[in-house]
Order: sequence, then structure tokens, then C-alpha cells
Amino acid sequence: MSPDDGWGPTGGHGLRDEYPRVSGIGIAVGIGGLWGVLCYSILWEGTPAEVDRRFVESALGTLVLLPARLVLWAIRWIELLLDRTFDFSSNHLWIAVATSAVGATLALIAFLILRAVARRVRTGRRG
Repeated sequence: MSPDDGWGPTGGHGLRDEYPRVSGIGIAVGIGGLWGVLCYSILWEGTPAEVDRRFVESALGTLVLLPARLVLWAIRWIELLLDRTFDFSSNHLWIAVATSAVGATLALIAFLILRAVARRVRTGRRG
């Protein structure tokens, strides 16, 4: 590989980035994970904002706190399936991890849908 064949520092073939580009998928997953942790923090720790039951059960509250609500609904479904309740009063940190993973998954799905729609719109304008 010499500079003359396009692979060296003076070669002029293609785009060369010194730093890797940030992935849209990585950004979406990161933001979604933070969304999940924030939902957990609000519902279990009461920080950075306290919410009341009326807000949590409202449509807006369900959308804002969706990762945590999905985890809670899954726990409730398992409780109904097993016909018993679980006590998470001293062991609930795993719920933060689950809520973060759900938030990341939701954000990833939203990103992929929006990217597919944007590409379809973009190719529709060209054709």
C-alpha cells in the first residue's frame, strides 16, 4: 500500500474520516437507556421530580414513563400468571436495569421506524 495506489495519506480516493462517525442507532439507544433510568428514578426514588398517582395513570404520564410502566405491567402479568405477589421492597435495583433496557429498545424501534420513513420519503421525491 503506497500513496500512489490511493491507500496512503496523500491518496485522493474516497472519504477519509480521522474520527469515526457517531451512529444514529447508538445515540437512540443511549437516549432511550437514559429515559428508562430517569423513569425508574422518578417512580422509585422520587428524584428529580415527584409525581402523583393521578399523573402516572394518565395518558401523558403513561407516555412519559412508558419504560417503567411496561416493566410494571410485565411484573403484574407474571404475578397474575403465577397467582402470587412479589416483594421488591429491598431488591428493586434490577428494575432500573430492566427499565433502562426497555427504554433503549423503545428508542431503537422509534429510530428505525423514523429512518425507514425518511428514506422512503427521500426516495419518493427522486422517483
